[in-house]
Amino acid sequence: MKLSKENKKLLTDEFTFVIKKMKSSETPDQMLYYFSGLYGMIHRILNIEFSSSLLFAHFVTEKIHKDIIERLGAMKSGQNVVTFHDDFGQKLIECTKELKEGFFNSKQRVDALNKFVVLSYTSTGNGFYLTEKGMIDIFSDKKHLKEK
Repeated sequence: MKLSKENKKLLTDEFTFVIKKMKSSETPDQMLYYFSGLYGMIHRILNIEFSSSLLFAHFVTEKIHKDIIERLGAMKSGQNVVTFHDDFGQKLIECTKELKEGFFNSKQRVDALNKFVVLSYTSTGNGFYLTEKGMIDIFSDKKHLKEK
């Protein structure tokens, strides 16, 4: 992905700010509020320097945000069978850091976005179930999917 130096700096600075604020967030809602700044900045840069890679990163980060917000809303309305695993917020921060570190490398960016998708999926009914069965292991440092 080719971006101007100015837009690379804008994006890198936004990642730094978002990660800092996510770490200091006191609630999941607050953490997601700051996370939304990431896809917001990607969207702004996308409107200046379009690339399909930037569009893909925007799409994935925005979708993940919406999915997690949806799960939070369901939990607030009393649907508490499917919840977030204890390390979910920490893993969201780790995935965000990983995306920051590899954003300008195609393979690293796609790998980080894939981890986001798997983490988000663990907050769905089926994803939570598969995690409980041990089939999805986003919490492992080695692999996020267990191969059978």
